[in-house]
Amino acid sequence: MPAWLAALWLLIAAASAVAEDRLQVDVDQGAGRAYRVAVQHFERGPGVDPELEERFHQALISGLEYSGIAEAVSPRAFLGPLETRDYEDASFQCDDWRAIGADALLQGRIESADAGLRIRFRLFDSVRCLPLGKPHRYQSEAGPSDAGRIGYLARRLADEVVRRFTGQRGVSSTQIAFVSDRGGNKEVFIMGADGSAPTRVTGNGDINLFPSWSPDADSLAYTSYKSGRPDVWLLSRGARRNGPLLGSRDAKYRGVWAPRNGDLALVMSREGNTDIYLVGENGRGLRRVTRDRSIETSPTWSPDGLRLAYVSDRSGSPQLYVRDLASGKSRRLTFEGSYNASPAWSPTGEWIVYAARSGSNFDLYLIDPDSGYTRPLVSHPRQDEEPAWSPDGRKVAFVSSRRGRTDIYVVDVDGRNLRRLTADFGNSSNPAWASWLD
Repeated sequence: MPAWLAALWLLIAAASAVAEDRLQVDVDQGAGRAYRVAVQHFERGPGVDPELEERFHQALISGLEYSGIAEAVSPRAFLGPLETRDYEDASFQCDDWRAIGADALLQGRIESADAGLRIRFRLFDSVRCLPLGKPHRYQSEAGPSDAGRIGYLARRLADEVVRRFTGQRGVSSTQIAFVSDRGGNKEVFIMGADGSAPTRVTGNGDINLFPSWSPDADSLAYTSYKSGRPDVWLLSRGARRNGPLLGSRDAKYRGVWAPRNGDLALVMSREGNTDIYLVGENGRGLRRVTRDRSIETSPTWSPDGLRLAYVSDRSGSPQLYVRDLASGKSRRLTFEGSYNASPAWSPTGEWIVYAARSGSNFDLYLIDPDSGYTRPLVSHPRQDEEPAWSPDGRKVAFVSSRRGRTDIYVVDVDGRNLRRLTADFGNSSNPAWASWLD
């Protein structure tokens, strides 16, 4: 078998393997109560249509509930007004909101401003009868007809509410890149983190795989066969260059952006062997990281950019390894299971999520990269694989065949709030979660 074909098989064909072994792991899953938020309809400024405010209101509630951190109190329970009647009057009757079990009250105003929209809001702590953070505003150049931008502003606000509760911004306003064969070929798409507004971003009519976001969510690296061989290409919506990452004719299967410094980890076959390399986003400074005669694939960066986790078959079966880039030393991380693949290092650094063969299927597990402590995340009789972290480290997107075809799902890191993101979209795979746009 040619080296490039063997490497590609190791990258994307894990689901076809069969074994009788099972992982033995400990289970430690917790559950917490979501913050209950009373969300008033926002006061409308002159010229703001009620339908626009309603769309904004529904998107805001959807963004809050997507977080898994907050949930909206039913308006049927309100003792106070359903809408913000006078935003300039900052007083509120906390007893009315505390009595219905609301932890907080969210109120605001939508205004027309500079041919766009301005959203002003504030959040009250109903328990302590105090403001929760300072009043804030968002402004968009988009007008009332731009439904997508209205939804983004609402989700951006929802993410800020999550930040005020937890200290970490929510992710409902972020995006996920993925691959779909909906049009017959495998093309790269981008959708909202909740599955909204899927948009195709490649259209070359060939095989496109493994999107990876730059740290600022400005650009994608992805693998394409449009030149007749696997190459890593760059696609930017900003000032970065577009085109092939590296000009050599070596087979390049995957590029994964580092969390800082503009480097990418590159899976490349050279001189008959597939290894991991590092290269700058300008295609310069290529240097080899692994030098074993085995196949090394699926690199994922630690959040500080100092280590790489990856898959190697040097022990006779695909297992996870961690390499310290400064010392050049690698150590084996997984010892249970005959096929472990697709590692993804959490943005918080505390977990690596990966797919492990369990019986005849793949399930998702979390492993501590330092101690090796392991626990299950997702288990199902069908295949669950290809995990990707949300930028806040609270959620994992993954691929599952539980409905027959492959779809993208998302689940909280404690195993709760499972949600399917792709529907009627062919076979979907290779999710990659972007950081915040602003």
